Amino acid sequence: MQNQILLANREILSQLIHLCENITPSQYCKELSLLSQNTIGKHMRHIIEFYDILIDAYNENKPISYDNRVHCNETETSLDLASQRLRKASEWVESGYPAKELILVVSYDSEGKNSISIPSSIERELVYNIEHAIHHMAIIRIAIEKEFPDVKLHKNFGIAYSTIRYRDDLCAH
Repeated sequence: MQNQILLANREILSQLIHLCENITPSQYCKELSLLSQNTIGKHMRHIIEFYDILIDAYNENKPISYDNRVHCNETETSLDLASQRLRKASEWVESGYPAKELILVVSYDSEGKNSISIPSSIERELVYNIEHAIHHMAIIRIAIEKEFPDVKLHKNFGIAYSTIRYRDDLCAH
């Protein structure tokens, strides 16, 4: 397993756990007009579900389908549950596991009936989870900076690694 992939997942999960520890339950659950009346909790649940799907598919030797997931409404409203699920994902990432081939099942038709299967790997799916999480973390960051400026986020929360490198390169000159 590529060490960079593990380190990036570890960092992202750590930042999300830190958010759970530094936001209030009312902030986590507040419907925000900036988020089209969605909540930070809904974005957190969505990130967590993708990690859960990957972990379950890997452990059970079954195809990955991010489309077919159960929405856990309690994760949207409970910081404790969100934190527990994030810690579980973090522990799984930390545990190390052999690389293996996986199958990703997706559908891009409007009705979602015509699925296709694509060869993948644990590394590729962990990379996907990094990018997916950062995308939602960027949305969370915008909401927190606008609505809850007292909540302190990690300086790289929701910022793509390529942007961090670019920003750091500019500052070095």
